Order: sequence, then C-alpha cells, then structure tokens
Amino acid sequence: MKRILLIVVALMTTLLADARQIRILAIGNSFSQDSVEQYLWEIGESEGVDLIIGNMYIGGCSLQTHHGHMLSGAPAYAYRKIAGDGVKRETRNMNLEAALADEEWDYVTLQQASGFSGQYETYNPYVADLLAFVRSHVKKGCKVGWHMTWAYQSDSNHGHFPFYDRDQMKMYQAIVSCARKVQDDCTFDFIVPSGTAVQNARTSALGDTMTRDGFHMNLLYGRYVLACTWFETICGKKVGKKAFYPEGITSEQAAIARKSAHSAVRKPYVVTEI
Repeated sequence: MKRILLIVVALMTTLLADARQIRILAIGNSFSQDSVEQYLWEIGESEGVDLIIGNMYIGGCSLQTHHGHMLSGAPAYAYRKIAGDGVKRETRNMNLEAALADEEWDYVTLQQASGFSGQYETYNPYVADLLAFVRSHVKKGCKVGWHMTWAYQSDSNHGHFPFYDRDQMKMYQAIVSCARKVQDDCTFDFIVPSGTAVQNARTSALGDTMTRDGFHMNLLYGRYVLACTWFETICGKKVGKKAFYPEGITSEQAAIARKSAHSAVRKPYVVTEI
C-alpha cells in the first residue's frame, strides 16, 4: 500500500511539473509577431505547459529604435498578450518598463530588425544597453535571450535584401555570424534559432516557400516552424507527434516543421537537411 501511495505521489508530481506555467515576453517587431502570437500557446496547451506570452510590437523596429524608446520611456508599442484562455488581447501605447512589470517574466527576448540582423555594426551600442535595462527590470532568475531571425526568400523584393547581394545563404550566414558575436559580447542566456529552423525547412519538400511576401512567414507552416522552435527552446522538450498543429497544414508538413525546429535547437548555427 505504501508503495502504491509513493507511485501516486510521484505521478501527481510529474503531472504538476508538466502543467507548469511559463511566462515569455518578446521585444521585437513583425518577426516576433510571426513567431509567438500564433500557435505557440496552442502547442503549450497540447503539451501540458501553461504559457503566458507577450509581444512588444512595432513594425520593422530596430535595436536603435527600441533603444530610443527605452531612454525616453515612450509609450510607442502595441502590447499583445495571450494568457489563460488563449485569446490574444492588445494594449496600445505601452512602454517597455510597463510591459516588463506586467508579469514576473521567466524569459525575455531581444532581436534586431530583419534587414539589419546580419550587419553587426547596427547592433552597437544599443544591444548591451537594452540587455542591461531588461535585466534591471525583471525578477532574479529570468533568462534573457536573443531571437535569431531568418533570411529572406530568394526572390524577395525587400529593400534591405541588396545588403546581402540578394543572396539568401549569404544573408543567413551573416545572421548566424551576428548571433554568435552578440552572444559572445553580451552573454545572452539562450538563443532562439528561428533563422536556422526556417533554413532547415527550406531543404525539405516545402522548398523556398516559407514566406508569404518574401520575408514574413507563411501563415500556416511557416509560423508553425517558428512556434515549434520557440517551444522547444524555452520549454526544453520536443514538440510531440500528437501536439497541436494548425488546421490547413498536412501531417507531413507538421512533421517537417517539428523536425526543422528540433534540428535547429540541437544545431543552432548549422543547416540540417530535412
């Protein structure tokens, strides 16, 4: 009888651990919107993880612009938040300090605007100041990470693609180089390798169709790749075969997304053939 009680207690402990709550705040732009505002909460729910997700959004926002708003305290952001019921709600005219105080965040991420993400000279002096600001406004033990964004589609007409000679792999390699360097220089706690996950998926049957306009993610399998990458990075476990995936993609596409994410988390700076 005693042994049965111990087993029951152990099982209950496991279930409670699996149902833990994790709070995530992204400070970004439309690339963080593509990453965390769709499907991430649903994956968490299906995997027994209660996620609270925030995104501080300004379209196309660069580190320099975030830095300026940090210094001024400008209420320049649309704060999108997904909590217990899975419904996204938006609060306009938020500033960074208010968003950082809104929850006891467990994870906060920073990122560069996509076109500048492979140009390290655009990171400084802004990134170190932003990192210090975030760490001074969150609880002890909160981990601050770097979101590594993705290269544009090969036929993209984005105005910053010429920075990389309109070469997708050149852009990807530049983004990887900057991600490595910013971690060395600023000692981020973790990296979300979205750029590598997307590049992995491009080696699959999906091909170079990951975006909807040459740079923003496809609304279904593109965004699902990102959500899987964020979930595995932050929650420390693979997205299971029975986990949520959005209606409108096939089970094969979902499997590609999961594998692309898992390979990126294992090897964040190397493209894996899927």
